[in-house]
Amino acid sequence: MPIRNIEENLELAQNRLVELDRNERTTEKSITEESTTTAEEGEIIAYEMPGPVHAAVVAILSHLLLLWRNRYLVIYSELDITVGTTSEYCTDIAAEPRQSPPPTPGSVLQPTIIIEVARTETLNSLDSLTVDYFSANAQTNLTQVYLAIKIFDQQDSTATMLAILYLCNNQVPNMALNVPNPPPNIPSMITLANTTPNLVISFGTTPLNHQSTTFINNTGISTSRLTGFLQCTDIVCTAASMQNYQITIPANLLFMSKVVPARVPNNFIIDLWEVQQKALYLIISINLRVFFDEYFPKSALAHTFSKLHIE
Repeated sequence: MPIRNIEENLELAQNRLVELDRNERTTEKSITEESTTTAEEGEIIAYEMPGPVHAAVVAILSHLLLLWRNRYLVIYSELDITVGTTSEYCTDIAAEPRQSPPPTPGSVLQPTIIIEVARTETLNSLDSLTVDYFSANAQTNLTQVYLAIKIFDQQDSTATMLAILYLCNNQVPNMALNVPNPPPNIPSMITLANTTPNLVISFGTTPLNHQSTTFINNTGISTSRLTGFLQCTDIVCTAASMQNYQITIPANLLFMSKVVPARVPNNFIIDLWEVQQKALYLIISINLRVFFDEYFPKSALAHTFSKLHIE
């Protein structure tokens, strides 16, 4: 293939990636609209379309939870959670304390933590799950932690990513203390509704867009609890162990109704850099695969290499 044709194909490929990105946004919108309609009809709804990025992020989060203390937690993938009389959700990750002796046949699984990963599922849908995941139903009445990870549409080899932490007992630092000479007897922590995020971190390689920022702010979250890469002047998540890019979950929340076993660390810590890197690896791989498959068929490349005496 002549060099000038390669340059033309490179330009075409770039335009095609922009088109694919636009189509993905349209698909997400159509899925959301269809879900709203079918929910009213009582049909089965698919809010998330499985794919490599989704699968990889679920895998790394399960791995981190497993490494933390797999001896004392039972970790489930795609566990069905029944809420109410007619609704059932398939969770990406759920975990409950290991029981001794083991539960009897027919016992209801009661996870203390639920994790959802979204590529096509919207922020609104992820946020709405809090009502059911923190409900008093048999399977969810011990759930203390709900973590949502949202991977937005990619831009070339970058992506916006969001970690949203919800706690059943949702306490945050009292901002009234952050003033000179605060009044006496002000509590150090205040309690918010558990449908309000406890913490939101933007940890991708592009800043959070205005629409998503507005949605998060409208949840009632405290302004100090929305952090990370929000605008171009913010520090980006570029390495492991960066303090601002850690999700810290107290161990006692994962062992509700039971004593935290000895030798279990005080906190389960998720380094969001690990999640980001796993997602970016798959995003870049997919983009390259689309690029070469569509614009550089194997036959054309073989012909070009033969002209250059490359095997």
